[in-house]
Amino acid sequence: MAGANKWPKAVFTDSKNTLWEWDPVWIRSCAGILEKYGSDMDPEQFWRVWIRWGVGENHRAAFAKYESFTETLELGLEKAFQITGIPGTRDDVKFMTDLWGDVPPYPDTAPGLAKVQSMGVPVLIYSNVETEYLDMMVDKLEGFRPAFVGDMEKSHSRKPSPRAYRWVLDTAGRELGIKLDYPDILYVAGPQWDVQGAMALGMKGVWVRRNLDIAIDCHVGTEPQGVEPDYTVDDMYGVAEIVERCLAES
Repeated sequence: MAGANKWPKAVFTDSKNTLWEWDPVWIRSCAGILEKYGSDMDPEQFWRVWIRWGVGENHRAAFAKYESFTETLELGLEKAFQITGIPGTRDDVKFMTDLWGDVPPYPDTAPGLAKVQSMGVPVLIYSNVETEYLDMMVDKLEGFRPAFVGDMEKSHSRKPSPRAYRWVLDTAGRELGIKLDYPDILYVAGPQWDVQGAMALGMKGVWVRRNLDIAIDCHVGTEPQGVEPDYTVDDMYGVAEIVERCLAES
């Protein structure tokens, strides 16, 4: 572990569209749905409707009664069907969940994060998904294992609620035997709302510019929106460079 006065004490990172390339697989699932109902709508266009409402359902549920990720994904899908006039049902969410095993890590994920941990800084991964889905993704990492893995099913909370971020620091701190507080953390995510949620609590935020060819305002965005992130990078190698520089300066 890094010394007591070193910063950061840990790198805390999101999963979907940060470490794993989820959107292209999600768009594939939309193509399957549209084929089922004989629609000639562009799968990416349908995905954009679904994700806008899905992100909204995620944020609503983050501050309401606990709902699983699949439940909010279903609600977003139901709204997308209503808007587009496609006669689907919530059960069609299986087109996405059945493809979960195909969601790949970005090529830089494992080697970039392995470099972070080689500097004595633990990597904490948390995802707004059920345990089985995060486990599928983590199992695809070759040559790297995070110091801590958590998810919304374990914490019964979801980002951007402060309860989710706090749960990770408390739980990971206990498991690793170190005290972690918000100022100790470098937070990494592709979705900008996630970065800004972490920064609002006092963490330093890193925005990873992923999937910009299919980015949309409510999900990723092609330029920083709202509060400027502390750092902007293109991949996990960029995160490792930040960590190396900060450790040298602290």
